[in-house]
Amino acid sequence: MTDGGATRQRVLVVAAYPALRAGLLALLASDPALEPIATEGAELGGNDGNVISAVVVDYSAGEPEEILSIAEALPETPLILIGADPASDGPGISGVPVAYLPSDVDARALAAAVHAAAAGLIVLDPAVAGATGVHTHVRASDAGESLTAREREVLHLVAEGLPNKAIARQLGISEHTAKFHVGSLLGKLGAGSRTEAVTLATRRGILPV
Repeated sequence: MTDGGATRQRVLVVAAYPALRAGLLALLASDPALEPIATEGAELGGNDGNVISAVVVDYSAGEPEEILSIAEALPETPLILIGADPASDGPGISGVPVAYLPSDVDARALAAAVHAAAAGLIVLDPAVAGATGVHTHVRASDAGESLTAREREVLHLVAEGLPNKAIARQLGISEHTAKFHVGSLLGKLGAGSRTEAVTLATRRGILPV
């Protein structure tokens, strides 16, 4: 949609409760360059076909599987996670820009994060970093504890040398979800590759020798 000849960026808002959705929509609407829209998680795969520039998710009442469903429905779209802990809750999506913002984010900061993520940047609000102890990487001593049960399953399969397609088949999930989990555990371990992830996990006692 255009406003005075300029193209506005469409931003999808996902929140568990109507009041939360309404609040986020109002914050985003204060930026004339953004066009916020809301939809239920079940409708994500059936949007009207217009390009979504970013997805804002209120994570305070969300679940990791909900975030996975969003990523599957809109695999190339940046995520702005509000109220997520990047050290344990937030999914480390490989190749997709992600922004982590506090629950009390204001309109200016939210709009800035949307624009940054849409431009391909990763955003970590200082308030989130200070509260979680996260800087550029999750602390090595916490990496094993922060892995979910599913990520540990994926890690063992990665250690066996299985590619994403085989991991997906083994666990009964989609290939994109498998890729999602691999990206998440790489981020939590601070690894740049699968081989490094297995090496680090072994050294830290996450994987048996």
